[in-house]
Amino acid sequence: MKKILIRLQSSNELICYEAVSLAMTLATFDYHVQLFCEIDSFSLLLNPNNRICGMLKSLSLYDMPTAWLANDDKSEWLIKNLEQELAEQLVIFSHRIDLGEFDSVLSF
Repeated sequence: MKKILIRLQSSNELICYEAVSLAMTLATFDYHVQLFCEIDSFSLLLNPNNRICGMLKSLSLYDMPTAWLANDDKSEWLIKNLEQELAEQLVIFSHRIDLGEFDSVLSF
């Protein structure tokens, strides 16, 4: 099974929407996809009515792991201020990402 890391680096909702859509499509075809939300994408997570939040809430429906959040001083604050249903789909990733563990790394 191919492992793919998709890095959400943009604060643009459309760009992140396309990235998460791609992740879910790949997961449907049995790819192991890991989402990584970087600091610039945090602002999108604060609006519970945007498409990104709705999609992230449904990661388990696609058998996808919880999305990683960049380890930043804002990460814990963000988790505490999100809807519980969304916060449960995110985990602060405090380690260095081993890019060699992934077959592909895509950045949006």
